[in-house]
Amino acid sequence: MANAVFSPRDFKAFVIEEATTGNGFASGYTNPNAPAITANLHQLDVDSVAFPSLSPNQVTAIRSRGGRVLNKNDFFQDNEMRALEVSLSGTFHKDVATTMLMQSVTGTDLGNAVADVVLGATPTGVTGKYGESEANKTFSLVLASPDTTDGHNIIMLGCLCTSFSINAEAGTDGGLYKFEATISSGKNPVTDNAQAPATDSSGSVFGTDLISLISATSADIRVGAIQAPVISSFGVTIEAPAIYTGFSDTGFHSFGRGSEFTVTANATVKYDSVTRGLYNSLNTQTAVTEGNFFAIPQASNNCGISMPDGILTDVTFNEGDAMMLDVSMQGVSDGSANVIEFDQAS
Repeated sequence: MANAVFSPRDFKAFVIEEATTGNGFASGYTNPNAPAITANLHQLDVDSVAFPSLSPNQVTAIRSRGGRVLNKNDFFQDNEMRALEVSLSGTFHKDVATTMLMQSVTGTDLGNAVADVVLGATPTGVTGKYGESEANKTFSLVLASPDTTDGHNIIMLGCLCTSFSINAEAGTDGGLYKFEATISSGKNPVTDNAQAPATDSSGSVFGTDLISLISATSADIRVGAIQAPVISSFGVTIEAPAIYTGFSDTGFHSFGRGSEFTVTANATVKYDSVTRGLYNSLNTQTAVTEGNFFAIPQASNNCGISMPDGILTDVTFNEGDAMMLDVSMQGVSDGSANVIEFDQAS
């Protein structure tokens, strides 16, 4: 019965680590009503749930049968050979769900625990074949309906996180860390699942650990190697595009990463005697700055962020109520040190 009226905020987003790549199901892919969404779910604190555009491959060209309208026998649709993508944003928690996304985008083994996350000096990312018993590589994304009487859950299988950002602004929401993530899949999604996800008592609720820019150790903040600037906002982004190849009856055959990982950072700082040199540094920059290039330190294990080596890519004056500088940076590898580090567990 069509009795429900849902709010977009009634829908929830969960991630589940897959034991078999591209298969989050307890009873096999052929049974869409028996996915493993009754345990090991980790909820993301999203502003609202976004849904993937299905975009099946359709052939609708008019053939030379006669007439100028598509003939019923000429229509063809393929729903296997297409990559799906969805973007989510919300409040960052130091919990398993956001950690799993960070691990995915950096090519780190997935885990069901909060952990330090790093992008190493020579990352290659996760590659593999769908349908293999290889844990720690891919995850399922569950976009859960408020109920399964009037709605269905949508489950994206074999997912990789291709972009992850953390950002914060001191004057907005108390400086709370926010996240943005893009999630990609090369498998055909389940669009009619009617099983109730795990209850809150199963550990599915997002964590309570909120982090604010205001709690950062201000004396040790670094922006473009400048120590202790007066900072009003920052953001860091890791991008690692996914590629898919081959084919099967449930989607692509294999998954991998593109040829480049990109790590960028930005910050808005007060223009004064401490930061005035940044504008000139961009103008005269001839080499990478190595060591203490960008850092937002926090109390131990509270997602302190460090990008030790980098270059300035832009410095512009921000003419607001106070004169500020908008500083854009890119992380680089020196061949040995991590490109970026998130301190969450040690």
